[in-house]
Amino acid sequence: MRRLTTILCAAALLLGPALLSHAKEREKTLPDLRRDLLNAQDEKQLGLALHALTTKIGTSGFFADHGAFADWLGTLPDGRPQQPLVRRHRGWALIKAQRGAEGVPHLEAALKTDPSDGLTRAWLADGMRQSKRFMEATEMLASAVTCGQSGKYVDDMIAKIIFAFRRAVLSGHADNLPEYVVAARKYLAVRSDPKIHHLTARLLLDDFATFEKPDRTRGKSWARAAGRHALIGITTATEATAGDLQLAYDAARALALLDRQTGGATVRFDLLATAYKLGRDPSGGPNANPDVVTWLAEGAALEGRYELAYRLVQERLEISGSPRAKRLLMRLPPDLGEDD
Repeated sequence: MRRLTTILCAAALLLGPALLSHAKEREKTLPDLRRDLLNAQDEKQLGLALHALTTKIGTSGFFADHGAFADWLGTLPDGRPQQPLVRRHRGWALIKAQRGAEGVPHLEAALKTDPSDGLTRAWLADGMRQSKRFMEATEMLASAVTCGQSGKYVDDMIAKIIFAFRRAVLSGHADNLPEYVVAARKYLAVRSDPKIHHLTARLLLDDFATFEKPDRTRGKSWARAAGRHALIGITTATEATAGDLQLAYDAARALALLDRQTGGATVRFDLLATAYKLGRDPSGGPNANPDVVTWLAEGAALEGRYELAYRLVQERLEISGSPRAKRLLMRLPPDLGEDD
């Protein structure tokens, strides 16, 4: 028995390299995979053949990159390049190669076969973005979401579209809201993403500071829109971010004039309340943003909530002497705080 085991081990040592070499010889070459693709009899076989080819992208002896794979697909005979599934893969590869303008027609053709394909719609949105067709890209991405597409690719894509749109179309030239805000709202209408609300508000407030003034009609429109997006972005997020306090503060500051003119008919008070909460010290120390405490007190007084306004003024004066808070205190009913 021991001798038999020794013989088998020796055979394995001798034959092992030969077996491995034979296995490597059996690995399919590009001509083999091309033959499988051309011999595919149905959609399933075609899909498997295309998938096998995509695994070879970046592999020596096959395709240097996605662009090379896309170009190779275009050389296939017998009308294969016109088949929807082949065009879908070719369009995807062109998008990956940053050749979006070339990829868009292939994906549009593939989409006609299956209009409910959310992933193809997302790829198509990416191609439109690369082609600087930003509004169309947003609408296509929104339709992908409607078809059930989600995940990091979609989340990253809408942010890329918004940034690119803002760079391409100067906000200062807008008659009303900048184009990237209009685009963001089209996407948010089908998927309310706190991060996109937050991003839209931040960019719009930065543009407000650069191009607008609070007393202009367009400035008021921008301030109102930024305030709403900021409030939704902060209050619907699953966890707070480092930029929330500053965003709420900036949005409330932009809305100050409009809020006074409309008798408090904006989201400014809610933004101030949010900023106040974010700025509170868990250990009981002073609020991180004293201005917010004063503004919130003013907002409370404007709404007739004098007890709240009084408490906030007292909190503000405990942080430091504030002429603005002292003036507000003088305007409050004199009997407040008598029981303290």
